Amino acid sequence: MGKISELESAFDAAIAEVQQLGDELRVERAKAVERGAVDTEWFQKTVRRLVEWLPETDLTLIAALGRIVRSTPK
Repeated sequence: MGKISELESAFDAAIAEVQQLGDELRVERAKAVERGAVDTEWFQKTVRRLVEWLPETDLTLIAALGRIVRSTPK
């Protein structure tokens, strides 16, 4: 039973992280649209945090974040 509880807890932690990221992205989107640019420091911190827990084979989220940066006018 202990392993199942650990498994459930691990899923719960991942779900919470994704929900937290979604909330954070919504807030940062509003800020970026208002100022016309992405906060580079926030972006770098977020990508580093994601790379730590994303599977190496699933780069779709990192690619989506890269699209955000590429769409920012220079």
